[in-house]
Amino acid sequence: MFPRSLLLSLVGTLFTLSLFAQNPTDSAFVRANYTKLDRQITMRDGVKLYTLIYVPTDASGASRNGGPRYPFLMERTPYSAGPYGETKYPKRGPGPSSELSQEKYIFVFQDVRGRYMSEGIFEEMTPGESTPGGSKINESTDTYDTVEWLLRNVPNNNGRVGIMGISYPGFYASAALPNAHPAIKAVSPQAPVTDEFAGDDARHNGAFFLLDNFSFMNQFDAPRKGPVADYPDVFLFKAADMYSFFLNLGPIKNANGPAYYNQKSKIWNEYIAHETNDAYWQARNIWPHLNSVRPSSTPPATLVVGGWYDTEDLFGALNTYQTLEKRAGNQNQLVIGPWTHGAWAGRDFSKFGDFEFGQNTAKMYLDSEETPFFDFYLKDKGRYTPTEARVFDTGTNTWRTFAQWPPKGFTEQTLYLGSNSHFGILYSNCRPIST
Repeated sequence: MFPRSLLLSLVGTLFTLSLFAQNPTDSAFVRANYTKLDRQITMRDGVKLYTLIYVPTDASGASRNGGPRYPFLMERTPYSAGPYGETKYPKRGPGPSSELSQEKYIFVFQDVRGRYMSEGIFEEMTPGESTPGGSKINESTDTYDTVEWLLRNVPNNNGRVGIMGISYPGFYASAALPNAHPAIKAVSPQAPVTDEFAGDDARHNGAFFLLDNFSFMNQFDAPRKGPVADYPDVFLFKAADMYSFFLNLGPIKNANGPAYYNQKSKIWNEYIAHETNDAYWQARNIWPHLNSVRPSSTPPATLVVGGWYDTEDLFGALNTYQTLEKRAGNQNQLVIGPWTHGAWAGRDFSKFGDFEFGQNTAKMYLDSEETPFFDFYLKDKGRYTPTEARVFDTGTNTWRTFAQWPPKGFTEQTLYLGSNSHFGILYSNCRPIST
């Protein structure tokens, strides 16, 4: 049986993880090397999205003196772009890693529509396709409009944009791809949310992800009347034993009782109301829209990242890669490590529970994949050679590279956990390019 403490830890990761708050670079470094700008960027329908911009200090005067010009590296998030205010700097970062912070980019953080300090009404995942300049509003058009504003209003940029994000921000990274702005050159959806009914977060093959959703929506979906710097919990809650709590709760409709959601959470109500893969879930599935990734020119390079021990969104990483791989002319890569949800963004991930990996798998990823990926596509720096698929073999504690994924020449086997029980798929006899 899965330890309760481990389950709670994995659940907590989803809403406490912030991509650009991972590493031990203190605020003194940020203040000394970056100028912070707080801006409200107007979208095509007039809604203003609150955006924080960190510009390297040595970019000032670049136009006059031929100094350095930097690319943008952006995260769009429903989890707060803060700290808010141009005199308030983050204690870490501002990049997703100390390596990228030292490399220096123009780092951009944006509260998505309807969240935190941004205007508008928040909707659970709106990936809908729209042509550039079209009237239909969704996360693709909001990203396009943001990029257009940045290029025109932030001096001394080099005209290139990278976008990345983990989990929900991973969805927003994917949503930048349909009809992407021409300046977007590199995108990294990491543990991205995709089809919430089939395998990500909300339902797994239709089965309601009760523990995760009950805790997450309490901290995420409190109603608001306008822009806010923080959200309260929907209800005050503490339980020593979640298994016993849900047994005693009774039917799931009781979660809307006076002591709990009490009809205050819009998304919780939507989740409960849609028990089949109906139009609600299908409208929020980004896969069909990834087929429209820049059809008239070379699409952005993509680096899709996931973890074998990610209980929330391993499904999203694998299926995002496979969907993008069908697109002709793609520059699409996959990295899957022995990670829990977002663990590759930390400074060290050498073990998980009793599993010892014999190496710091997070450092390998940062040094060999993420940093050189963005440096190459956004700065023309280095001799980065893309690997189609780099996958950690948990049986031998080795990284393997493949020319395609799933690997060519595998044998599919069905593994039964017990009589008349669930099953999984094993890829065997895989032949790596190198180990």
